[in-house]
Amino acid sequence: MASNPKFCGICDQRHITKSSSYWCSECNQALCIECKDFHTLSKASQNHSTIAISNYLALESSFSQVEGHCSVHDDKYVLFCQTHDCLLCLTCLEEHTKCEDVVRISKITKDVKTSESLLDTQKSLSDIILNLSKIQCHLEENICDIKKQKDSILLEIAQMREKINSHLDKIEHALKTELCNEVDNQCNNTMCKTLEDIKRKKIDIENVSSNE
Repeated sequence: MASNPKFCGICDQRHITKSSSYWCSECNQALCIECKDFHTLSKASQNHSTIAISNYLALESSFSQVEGHCSVHDDKYVLFCQTHDCLLCLTCLEEHTKCEDVVRISKITKDVKTSESLLDTQKSLSDIILNLSKIQCHLEENICDIKKQKDSILLEIAQMREKINSHLDKIEHALKTELCNEVDNQCNNTMCKTLEDIKRKKIDIENVSSNE
């Protein structure tokens, strides 16, 4: 496997950095458009199957991160035994001659993106994303509405507080006015008259006392 499948492995060997467009599972190498054309014309690789690099990068990790060479025979993996769920090089194939479902790795990686189950999965994921987007939008609208309601309630509370304060101020003013009037009436009428009476009686008594 190339160090980075996003870049052409052949160009990388020539110390040239170029984005890859295809992947050859048999060569285990990423290819740019130009190198893919040479790859197709070469006798050694003209029968190799290639897939778009975007498809390769989207494959499950079991395909995209597999070891490229057989550790027992030091040869490239080119086959997959579905019976034993294992990768095979050409030498390994001798031990699986009775297995009827040995397929080329290139066929598996080529077909996986167009398989019905994967397409169904992608459709389901698209539906989930759409539903999540709707839920997200709905929640954001709810949050916005709640904040607006909060601001409206706070404004109503402030307005109510102003009304209550204004009403209390009026009550206070009325009570003070009533109290002052009552005190003034008491002082100016009843108490003042009583005080005058006491003064007159005091004078009369003093006069009587002085005549004796």
